[in-house]
Amino acid sequence: MTIRTSFLLRCLMGAALIACFRNATLHAQVGSPASLPAGVPLLHDDMPPGVIGAIQLQRQPALRGFFQPVEFRGLDGMKFALVCDGMFTENTPSPARAAFLVGPVYRFRMTNIPNEPEAELFPTLEVIDRTYPPSEREHRFPIVVEIDQTDIDAALRGDMVTRVIYLEDSTNAEPVSYAGGPQRVFDITVAEDSLRTADYYGRPLAILRIGSRIPNVIEGPEAEHFVFGSPPWLPIKNLPKGKTLSDASNNQ
Repeated sequence: MTIRTSFLLRCLMGAALIACFRNATLHAQVGSPASLPAGVPLLHDDMPPGVIGAIQLQRQPALRGFFQPVEFRGLDGMKFALVCDGMFTENTPSPARAAFLVGPVYRFRMTNIPNEPEAELFPTLEVIDRTYPPSEREHRFPIVVEIDQTDIDAALRGDMVTRVIYLEDSTNAEPVSYAGGPQRVFDITVAEDSLRTADYYGRPLAILRIGSRIPNVIEGPEAEHFVFGSPPWLPIKNLPKGKTLSDASNNQ
């Protein structure tokens, strides 16, 4: 489940490698309400990328060092590339899976965009909490980050899109299955609060930011600011399809 908001990016850059994000001043509560001590100021979703994740690690030290599985889903044919040691990896078809640390900001590249063969987008993902699946089955329950045509169109025309991915509260979730279908999205305006809205419906897990900015340098030492220091991640193989699992069972 995601909350999405977008606005026209009007912030001029002085240098190609400095990220610049603007939004209305929004106040938001991140994480479980029980994890927030009384009197702690609420967070703002216009904080620079990485600040919210860092605060979460201070509030919940158990999140430190945890690699949270994530699955990127895009339009048909779209490809994703992560950053490893300051360099973008080979393009991976959708869905692309990896495990990210809670807290840091990860830059990735999207290419092979339908009807925009020359376009490239460089979103960021900030994982701010984790899921709690059965032990040793974490890879089967990733945070799903789905990027749809609306996101692509908005970014290519110069808007800044923010998606807050959250886990529904089981006590008030709608009894409807979305398995196999598109990710459910609530579109809100910049006058509304994306983090507070996500917190109202459940527990915020990650923040996806998509803009149209393309830097002059995207790899190597000069691009360290752009890739946020190239934090480590772990590869995850895509799960076999049900037919493959069935065939494997029959062959045993």
